[in-house]
Amino acid sequence: MAGSGPMLEVKNISKNFGKVRALRSMSFELEKGKILGLVGDNGAGKSTLLKILSGDLQPSAGQIYLESKATRFKSPADAMKKGIAIAYQFLELVDIAKVWENFFMGRELTKRIGPLAFLDVQRMKYLTAEAIAKYGHTFDIEREVRELSGEQRQIIAVTRAIEANPEILLLDESFTLLSLDGRKDIVNFLGEVNKKIGITMIIVSHDLELIKTLSHYIMVLRAGEKMFFGHTDKISIDQIVKYMLP
Repeated sequence: MAGSGPMLEVKNISKNFGKVRALRSMSFELEKGKILGLVGDNGAGKSTLLKILSGDLQPSAGQIYLESKATRFKSPADAMKKGIAIAYQFLELVDIAKVWENFFMGRELTKRIGPLAFLDVQRMKYLTAEAIAKYGHTFDIEREVRELSGEQRQIIAVTRAIEANPEILLLDESFTLLSLDGRKDIVNFLGEVNKKIGITMIIVSHDLELIKTLSHYIMVLRAGEKMFFGHTDKISIDQIVKYMLP
């Protein structure tokens, strides 16, 4: 999907934890409907940046713009209201709960029968199956999450975040635990999501092959600084690694 201008602008964002500078004057722009792959070694500042963009942390300096409007997120709930959602890999899923229960956890649907309100279980099951099938996947929504594969868990977490209808989706995920086929499934799934609804994404991963395949742009961080930002086809994996290393 062709971008129509910057959906997100980050200008001179810094984050200090005492004397430690986790981010140093970070600036970049991302067009609507594009996917940014965010890479770097441990401690590079990737998760810190995503936490700032999701409202989990406040920047020490700098400004964030959404569609050219300056904004600041007071909390993850505030970021969600402004169109930014984040899906962590497995952290938000309850292993002993069923797929449909996880999908609507914290936002359960109810129906009224006279003066009383009851959980609308059948509707939640139907909507869960419909949302997962929308992007080409089907699996038993009555199964407990602990019985699912890694890619199925990710599909649940991502689909649940998408159903909140965000403008920007942040994915702080490690794909290294997935099988080769599982990684291909996730690439196809996220690509289909991007194609169908034109959602803007920022994806953190150590899987450079996956990032190269999926992203329109790549940004490399090292020790809190931006070392590279550009079109994916302008940088090789070997070059990415060189930028990552001191």
